[in-house]
Amino acid sequence: MNKVIKEYSLSWKDMMYIVVGSFILALSFQVFLLPNEIISGGVSGITIILNDLFGWEPAYIQYAFNVPLLILSFVLLGKEVFFKSILGSLLFPFFVDLVSGLEAWTLNPMLAALFGGVATGIGVGLVYKSKGSTGGTSTLAQIIEKYTRVTMGEAVSLTDGFVLALGFITFDIETIMYGMISLVVVSRFVDYVLIGNRTQKMVLIISNESENIRQEILEKIDRGVTRLEIRGGYQNEEKEMLMAVIQENEFTALQEMVLQIDESAFIVVTSASEVMGRGFSLEKYFSSNQAQ
Repeated sequence: MNKVIKEYSLSWKDMMYIVVGSFILALSFQVFLLPNEIISGGVSGITIILNDLFGWEPAYIQYAFNVPLLILSFVLLGKEVFFKSILGSLLFPFFVDLVSGLEAWTLNPMLAALFGGVATGIGVGLVYKSKGSTGGTSTLAQIIEKYTRVTMGEAVSLTDGFVLALGFITFDIETIMYGMISLVVVSRFVDYVLIGNRTQKMVLIISNESENIRQEILEKIDRGVTRLEIRGGYQNEEKEMLMAVIQENEFTALQEMVLQIDESAFIVVTSASEVMGRGFSLEKYFSSNQAQ
């Protein structure tokens, strides 16, 4: 047993993320979501519904859901998910009880939906950053994903959508709409915490002047370029495609430079959510490690 616990134990950094994230979640729930009845999915949403219907204490409701779901995760998802979920699943309701005496920071439902969504997204993002979980409906989503053909994103949408639908039992459509706004904000800030405000772009360029363009990117934009051999689908001819990853604020200069060399060049640009390599996030990682 000790060997199993050691194998799936969390580092102090991961534990810190879970503790801080769970506290932010509990604070957001108490001062924004609960007093304004903002249902944004998850066990928090179910808690608000049951609290409104029966007056039950939020912390007890969350323990009542999280403990059985922890057991279910152990049985259906395995030891790894169980050990990564146990701390957040127990800490979140503990912190909810701890801050239960705090008054609402706003009684404006729109402000509550926005700021509650921001705080909740940050809290959830910190917990996910540790590869942990606060249990609840995220455990259900993991089970659905494992035993059905739906993706994790679809499973989360199903569980959160079900919670929002339950809200119609006691709340009106306007309240549910505020919950939907909060859910969108939560999703955005979870991504922000996990991925960061990265604004890299991946640019693909097809041109008969690819060599000149390559030289200009290397010298003027100071970015690496990858050369890819391709075959055109229309005329079935051999061509060369250039691929470069740049910062978003460099794209306009690159576009103008390419079109000056070849005004008929074919350019495709797409967002790159995570880039590792010299000049991007990996370089920052090495710098921060060397500074420690």
